[in-house]
Amino acid sequence: MKTKDRKSQIIFIGFVITIFLFICVLVNQWIEIREVGKVDKQVQTSFVSTENVNTRNEMEEENIILDDENMIQDTSINQTEKSLLTTYKGYPVIAKLEIPKIDLETYVISEYSNQALGVSVTKFYGGNPNEVGNFCIAGHNYITKNMFHDLKKLSIGDTFSLIDNNRKEGMYKIYLVETVEPNETQCLSQKTDGRIEVTLITCTADSSKRIIVKAVKI
Repeated sequence: MKTKDRKSQIIFIGFVITIFLFICVLVNQWIEIREVGKVDKQVQTSFVSTENVNTRNEMEEENIILDDENMIQDTSINQTEKSLLTTYKGYPVIAKLEIPKIDLETYVISEYSNQALGVSVTKFYGGNPNEVGNFCIAGHNYITKNMFHDLKKLSIGDTFSLIDNNRKEGMYKIYLVETVEPNETQCLSQKTDGRIEVTLITCTADSSKRIIVKAVKI
């Protein structure tokens, strides 16, 4: 009897431990989904409101392009020094993004806000650039030179670089390009199995969906 009781106790304890671990996994997933959802709700509002303004003010966008070009022409720093700028138009910079295929060179503002998103692309979610994890960059679908208007022209296999504030340049290869609904937040997941990834995010022209470009460091 004692042997049977002991076996029953071991089986019961094993069952309890299994249930406990299962609950821990569910709670961890719920916390991650909740955090992503909060951040995602903020960017949904800013994307929709400012993209609609962009559609109504194309002439103003063209003026911004000219202003941006003049700023680049007036600067006396060379290309290497430009990659080390710590601020852009008053906002702190965390990295510089260069995508040759669409002739894009843009500074990534370190903190996301509605105001910063109107100036340049910004870090939206994740850790630091060129480190393990998923560094997510959000930008408007504006026609200005430093925004994500041409992101839709990228394809699987295209490459781009990300230069961080430590002068380290990471090369990335695109492995996924897709259009998703605003409430689909899987692209923000930090579960990369130890890989260093970058996710680029912008809205479609009518702001109804999002264009997602995912790349892995090579």
